[in-house]
Amino acid sequence: MINIWIMGILAFMLTLVLVVVVHELGHFLFCKLFGVYVKTFSIGIGPKLLRKRWGETEYVISAIPFGGYVKMAGEGLMEEIQDTGTWEERKYPMGTEAGNMEAAGLDDDIPPERHFFNRPAWQRGLVFLAGPIFNLVFAILLTASVVFVVGLPFIPCTTIGLVPEESVAAVNGLESGDRILEVDGQEISSWNEVWSSTMPLSVAETDKDSDHSGLSIVLERGTQTVTLNVPVLSLENDGYLLSGLEPQTTQVGLVQRWGKASELGLEEGDIIETVDGQKVTTFGDIARLIKVAADREVAITWSRNGTPMSGSVVPQLKEIEPGVSEGRISIEPYYEYDKVNLWQASQIGFSNTMNIISRTADMLRKKPGLDSVGGPVRIGQVAGEMLRWSFSRFLFFAAFFSVNLFLLNLLPIPVLDGGHVLFLIFEVLRGGKPVPERWQAIATQIGLIVLLLFMVFVFVWDIWKVSGH
Repeated sequence: MINIWIMGILAFMLTLVLVVVVHELGHFLFCKLFGVYVKTFSIGIGPKLLRKRWGETEYVISAIPFGGYVKMAGEGLMEEIQDTGTWEERKYPMGTEAGNMEAAGLDDDIPPERHFFNRPAWQRGLVFLAGPIFNLVFAILLTASVVFVVGLPFIPCTTIGLVPEESVAAVNGLESGDRILEVDGQEISSWNEVWSSTMPLSVAETDKDSDHSGLSIVLERGTQTVTLNVPVLSLENDGYLLSGLEPQTTQVGLVQRWGKASELGLEEGDIIETVDGQKVTTFGDIARLIKVAADREVAITWSRNGTPMSGSVVPQLKEIEPGVSEGRISIEPYYEYDKVNLWQASQIGFSNTMNIISRTADMLRKKPGLDSVGGPVRIGQVAGEMLRWSFSRFLFFAAFFSVNLFLLNLLPIPVLDGGHVLFLIFEVLRGGKPVPERWQAIATQIGLIVLLLFMVFVFVWDIWKVSGH
């Protein structure tokens, strides 16, 4: 348990450092692009632990790892906010005339044209948006890089392990034990190809003027070769020919470090034969038996290179989605990997990142509430779990987290980048007159208080959830 907590903390810190550095680097580079004087580049907030000056900028690692900041000359109010808690606080309150004069005096030696608020509105807007945009681009590049290096997973099996009764596949004659050889003349060598070749036909293919009469499936059944013709009508009724089908494989792939299966002694390549006294032929069989057996001992038999092995394990009750928990022993099916080229990896990186945005928006729209909220404790839990699966899985999580930071920072809340952009929009609508600093100070203080209260609430909620409530 101690190892799991340590790995969770390390994974959380690594995730945070990655996405925060990328975010602040976006602000920093666009400041440099537009000639804005950058005083401080800080990872973390609060008291400065490590600091080093290179050129005109002081690079800092601060004590509180939640966030960071780029402090620019002539930023006025935000300079005072960024100094809060650094032991370099100002003598006069922020937003007051005396405070503004004190802040302005610190920038007297810096050329006015390098002051942030002397830059055109469009440049300031791009500086604010650069942080979130860098998080979005980082997620795309990180996902694409992992896919390019690792490849796309596939199950090297085309034998059917389960055919649900009354499914389209069953009605059209497919049976458990059938090994699919060809679909419409295309040779099949993996379960991924089985799926992709039997997906729903397009509207054009199912048009009345089309002469496409359905799918021709060649399969091996025992010692015989059988050809089945599945009519288009069947595909239209069910959507997918293979709905509910499962490949006939129980070969173990990834085993999560320090998980229940790891404690049991299961290793990659092992073939599971029985669970709780029942024979299993698919990973679906294993999951169905394990998920209802949380917190009670379950006997499992398996073979390793032909050698029979056995043991017992108590599945761990895990929350798989808000409000739903099931037993888990933390194993995955065995996958092999297809290499992809750089262009394909880039397309996958972009597509996956857009899907994260879409799914996040759908979740907030369909299931708004406390179960959708995760703070540092739960983020650390998930990051640690991903790292215990594999480093590539952890990098995928870092990409997911970076997308969420992109979305969070676009919220129109003072203190966040979206709030700064909102002030800029008001400035443009007012004919170039900035929102009065006093108003910005009040709005920013309110936003900061709300954000801090929310962070405290989420932290307490995390502890409540982790403690089993």
